[in-house]
Amino acid sequence: MYKTERYLCKLKRYVRNKARPEGSIAKGYLINECLTFCSIYRTGIETRFNREDRNDDGFSNKDELILDIFSKCVRPFGDGNYDTIPKKDFDMARWYVLNNCEEVEPFLREHKEELMKQVVVNIEEKHREQLPLWFKRKIMQLYNKEKSVSIIQLYPLAIGPDVRGRTYIGCTVNGVRYHIQRRDELRKSQNCGLVVEGYHENEVIYFYGIITDMIELEYLNGNPVLLFKCKWFDLPQEGTDAKR
Repeated sequence: MYKTERYLCKLKRYVRNKARPEGSIAKGYLINECLTFCSIYRTGIETRFNREDRNDDGFSNKDELILDIFSKCVRPFGDGNYDTIPKKDFDMARWYVLNNCEEVEPFLREHKEELMKQVVVNIEEKHREQLPLWFKRKIMQLYNKEKSVSIIQLYPLAIGPDVRGRTYIGCTVNGVRYHIQRRDELRKSQNCGLVVEGYHENEVIYFYGIITDMIELEYLNGNPVLLFKCKWFDLPQEGTDAKR
């Protein structure tokens, strides 16, 4: 029923001469069929059948000398605001990139083992604070001895990102549009929420949060990494209230 009504509404838009509505509809229908045929079979021009998707995120970098973390498909909105990243956010973002890069995992284990041998108190905290500088020295030593493909890949990551970066109000990732909370406050459509699968006390759980900021770190050779800064929800336990 509704499909038929919508189609009748479309046919009514073809009417230009109210004295001859049937002829106007027939003429408009014929023109639409001809344009549709040309749009499908003509090449080299942009039509509604071959134009890029509205949420197209571009193409990933498949260079063999580029780490997978630098080759993600992300298309931020606009030029962003270029400024110095606050130290707290910068340290957290740099740690997150290192901790979530598959190629860095052997060095993560090696550094943690060294701290265990030194009988350091609060190993996890020291591991997070000291890893970036330790990793940089380690890769520099290996880079001076041998310039293998794996070390060349890790070199920009070890040097670290620029202390200046860009912040954006939105981006497209894997065909999905995301906005920061500030942009969506007065809008009916909300694209600032997200859910991420993670580990907590050796158990896989879902983390729910709201994107408060988008920060882009820029490494050597123009390798960017876009990160979401989120406000995570603390789901209520029995007899407690929800907190953020």
